[in-house]
Amino acid sequence: MSAERATLTVPPRRALATVWLVAAVASAVLLTVASRLEGGRDDVDQAEQRVGFLDEGPLPIPAPPVASGLPASGRPTVVLFLRPDDADQECREVSRSVAASAAIVAVLSGSGACDEVAGVVVDPEGRTAAAYGMRVPADGGPPVGYAVVDAQSRVRYRTLDPHPAAHSGEIMTVLAGL
Repeated sequence: MSAERATLTVPPRRALATVWLVAAVASAVLLTVASRLEGGRDDVDQAEQRVGFLDEGPLPIPAPPVASGLPASGRPTVVLFLRPDDADQECREVSRSVAASAAIVAVLSGSGACDEVAGVVVDPEGRTAAAYGMRVPADGGPPVGYAVVDAQSRVRYRTLDPHPAAHSGEIMTVLAGL
């Protein structure tokens, strides 16, 4: 029986350097792509994007009035902060999944349509968003996102979210936790 010795071959330094260089370039490309995916409606500080219950501000706070009788005591309310260009679609999609669990009121930064919600307020100065403690997005424009108000008319959750309709499942989770 002959014993063969296994030899371990170590790749030359040049090969290792090439592998590391390729990995570094690939990482740089991925980081560049990821940073370009951030939109102007995202938070300037991504660590603050959609932080909700982890807000530094004191929550719960009394919910400022938005529309006549909204938010109403006795029923949770979702306050949407939207820009007019996509308000109608966002309202429609949020309403499909949330309307059975909460009243929905939309605060628009300009004139626009927002059907299927309990109330619509046009607030170009952003006073309502400021009263709710909404952050200013990266583009410096009016906030986009939502706040969840409990049945005792207290703001329990607020977040900057460029597309609240895409996260209506999260809104439902917050509502279920009230």
